[in-house]
Amino acid sequence: MSALPKHPDVSAVLGPLSASLPELADATCRQIYAELASYTSISHEALTAAVRRNLDTAMKALASGRIPHPGQLCGAALTARERFDAGVPVEEIVRGFRISIALIHERFVDLAVTRRLSAEATVGGVRLMWGLADAFTTRIITEYHALEVDAALRDAHRRASTVRALLAGETPADATTTLNPTAQYAAIRCHIADAAASELLRRRLEASGSTPTTRAVVVVDGGQCLGLVATRPSVDDVPVGIGPFVRIDDLPRSDRVAQQALALARHLDRTGPQGLDALGWRLAAASRPDVWQHYADRFLKPLEAEPTYAAEILVTLRAWFAAGRSIPRAAKALHVHVNTVRHRLGRFGELTGADLDDPDDLVGTRWVSELGAPPK
Repeated sequence: MSALPKHPDVSAVLGPLSASLPELADATCRQIYAELASYTSISHEALTAAVRRNLDTAMKALASGRIPHPGQLCGAALTARERFDAGVPVEEIVRGFRISIALIHERFVDLAVTRRLSAEATVGGVRLMWGLADAFTTRIITEYHALEVDAALRDAHRRASTVRALLAGETPADATTTLNPTAQYAAIRCHIADAAASELLRRRLEASGSTPTTRAVVVVDGGQCLGLVATRPSVDDVPVGIGPFVRIDDLPRSDRVAQQALALARHLDRTGPQGLDALGWRLAAASRPDVWQHYADRFLKPLEAEPTYAAEILVTLRAWFAAGRSIPRAAKALHVHVNTVRHRLGRFGELTGADLDDPDDLVGTRWVSELGAPPK
């Protein structure tokens, strides 16, 4: 009995497989154009070059018998960069490669059958090509993600530069593409307490500060969210300084108010958008720290002698002012007897020398009872 012929190994198909690569490249390009709409902007020359890289990589893997590490697939990285620049989604890049692999896989199996490769060699070649597809997918996704992150960082830097320039009174070249030149905007400032949540806060401010016709522009910059809104943002859990709504060329004035409003809102523990409407005279008071300190020395420092009672006096003063300086209404709001209110107001006058019938003392008392001492 004669011996069975020995089955050849995978090298027996490499020659004819290599000879068919031009045909496979053409077939791959046709199928990619037919199935992937995003590839219509890719020239036939560029697509053919990428497909040939894919097929050559598959041939090298078959010849060596090894699946390359994703980090070794420089051709895949090049394809990712080219398609990213052309706006092709990452999932379609992967599909394009898998079309390449599917066609060379079919040709490999056909040749394996006609050249009588062993089942072991055939299965090994098939597994190798699909392993290559997995490695390629990993490299493509990793590279594409890196490109997206880099593009996002560059866009964030550009947006931040544009916003800073506008708030400084400059008009950068890309301002007209970023803003609605006929709209009015308000500058906003918001301190970032949690860096990990900064992007979420930025998005909330930008989304709620936009209108159907005018989009807000908010960026993260130097520990703050700052930007321009077209309407009052609906963010009520953090203090937000907001300036008046103005034309683009008047944004520096709006930003000055926003910065002062943010500082005062944080001092007063107020949350939500705080601007001229909400803070009113308090903004003017906060802009004169020398006068503020004078009133604090006169109407707060003497209360330090009785710290426990001082807190009750200040609460009573705030209630009295809020009630339009009506002692009965203040007593009702505080749930105390009217004589308690009279006694506390009288004691405040004794400790500080304030005359609450004098307009000047009245202003100073209202100032410090609302704002407290100036920040150090």
